[in-house]
Amino acid sequence: MVAVTAAGVVVVAVLTSCGRAIPGHPIAVSSPPTTSAASAPVTPAPPPPSDEDQVRQTVMAFQDAYNTQKWDDYLALMCTAMRDRFTDPAMDLLKKTRAAQGLTNVTVTGVDIDGDAATATLDAQNEMLGRRTIQLKLVREDGWKVCVLEPVR
Repeated sequence: MVAVTAAGVVVVAVLTSCGRAIPGHPIAVSSPPTTSAASAPVTPAPPPPSDEDQVRQTVMAFQDAYNTQKWDDYLALMCTAMRDRFTDPAMDLLKKTRAAQGLTNVTVTGVDIDGDAATATLDAQNEMLGRRTIQLKLVREDGWKVCVLEPVR
């Protein structure tokens, strides 16, 4: 019992001496870090792109895949019906045409959307063929997909 009491006195002495001021020596008091109840405002997610923006993005990705000869990407941007027509002979012809005609640059000058169908009007310029206006038909099929290419003038 004496040992327990002596130990208790030592603990009390250590604890009380920690809080006692010694003249000329300030006591450092630390407090636990505080957290603010108010956090930074949450920025809402941007709205999804409009149908017109999605059509424009699809057209530009289609043109980029053609120019860079990324044929898997090119096919993936086609609707199922059009992709089914692009068998090996058609793809071989497309690749030869691309090699012979060079790069094509397009600017989307208009987009007309009617439900799940869209028509993009393009100002297209090709190294070999010059400048032409083209209408590109698209359908909504797991996103917008190119479905028909028709020269206008």
